[in-house]
Amino acid sequence: MTAAEKNIPTKTVSIRETIGDGYDEFWRSKKRYVVCKGSRASKKSTTAALKIIVRMMQYPKSHALVVRKTMESLRDSCFAQLRWAIDRLGVSAFWKAKVSPIELEYIPTGQKILFRGLDDPLKVTSIAVQSGYICWGWVEEAYEIDEDAFNRIDESLRGLFSPEDEKNGYYRQWLLTFNPWDSGCWIKGRFFDTPDPDVLSMTTTYMCNEWLSDADRALFERMKRMDPERYKVAGLGEWGVAEGQFFRQWRSDLHVVEPFKIPDGWIRFRSMDWGSAAPYACLWLAVDYDGNLWAYRELYGWGGRPNVGTGETAKQVAAHIIEVEEKGEVHHGILDNACWAKTGVTGPSIAEELNIALHDANLSTFSASSKGRVEMANAIKERLIGSEQEDGSFKPALFVFTNCVHLIRTLPMLAHDKAKPETYDTKGEDHVTDALGYACLSRPWAPTVRRPPKKIDRWERHKHSKARSAWTY
Repeated sequence: MTAAEKNIPTKTVSIRETIGDGYDEFWRSKKRYVVCKGSRASKKSTTAALKIIVRMMQYPKSHALVVRKTMESLRDSCFAQLRWAIDRLGVSAFWKAKVSPIELEYIPTGQKILFRGLDDPLKVTSIAVQSGYICWGWVEEAYEIDEDAFNRIDESLRGLFSPEDEKNGYYRQWLLTFNPWDSGCWIKGRFFDTPDPDVLSMTTTYMCNEWLSDADRALFERMKRMDPERYKVAGLGEWGVAEGQFFRQWRSDLHVVEPFKIPDGWIRFRSMDWGSAAPYACLWLAVDYDGNLWAYRELYGWGGRPNVGTGETAKQVAAHIIEVEEKGEVHHGILDNACWAKTGVTGPSIAEELNIALHDANLSTFSASSKGRVEMANAIKERLIGSEQEDGSFKPALFVFTNCVHLIRTLPMLAHDKAKPETYDTKGEDHVTDALGYACLSRPWAPTVRRPPKKIDRWERHKHSKARSAWTY
């Protein structure tokens, strides 16, 4: 039965004028997962609220579920944003708000928007509606929850539609919105790094928000000048680090270079961090005549998702190294010293298995790395900073070829270790950085100190003057 048949007043609303620009795909997509990371003031949450309200009113048998980490956070965010969206659309007369517990109801049909916090697991696992379907889900600040929790609530949007409702275009969809403060979160690996035909992943910025004032925009311009690293995340919606970036010295415009042919006179070696359940990482590096390091190749054993390894044996990994390395290419190899520990009562260690295979292939074998995670971190930082030049700028002593994609991806996102803030978090995806750390410790380097010009007093100038006179200064 149509709204006219039910004698429900109707109103025409321009969605384009209501939501503005920048969200065409977000609005039109019918994919199961629409995942939007964005800068502050990018309209992502308000657009999600508007879409939930409009879809509820378009599909009279649909209900919605809105989730955050805690129930209390929902009250001041999504609940308020959805009520704003109702006012924005001019349909307040058709909606009823309940505050204890919070709930929104579309009066003409009895459809409901349910709110759940993950701090009450029993209520999350027992979500049901008396009639119709839960079609729409919204997770605000999705990075706050873990993947297992999302998988549990994802099951709430399930079941078959009746043939008639399927013919009428009913579908189910999750909206995930968040600020990209943590590049190590599961959302990046699942929805952004892994292609999936059932996923729309997108990034929005404050620049698509035409309703910002000049003062609002000035705040971002000031941030761009005064704190460019924060601007990348809060202004441009790029991935950042929640606990604080450890290698703040990293600059992709300084440290990342296009590949070139390594000169024959440069020393070349490889450095490796072992992993099986977690990724293994092998770097090939060159040392130029000034002692600078150039990472020119990488081999990363991951399972297509962050911090997931391939499960391969040492012999299998050695075969990959043999496949990409030329005979006589490297002078030596450096490997995590823990690999020399015996893995069982009998049999070779990981290091011995790798070295036997490399030796049989006439390639340089590995020797044990130096110990010290703090020392590794400092050695990397020193090379990232480099030496001060005459004009006051700094020239790095570490460069990375663009084909070392996992080093470029993971090193900038490492955070401080919460227990030992002087080093980086071992729970992060630190494997390529560890391999780089072993390499840096094996090639000690210290910045060149630019000496200030020597000050000469008047008497010194008088002593060295060609015209020596008692009246000469």
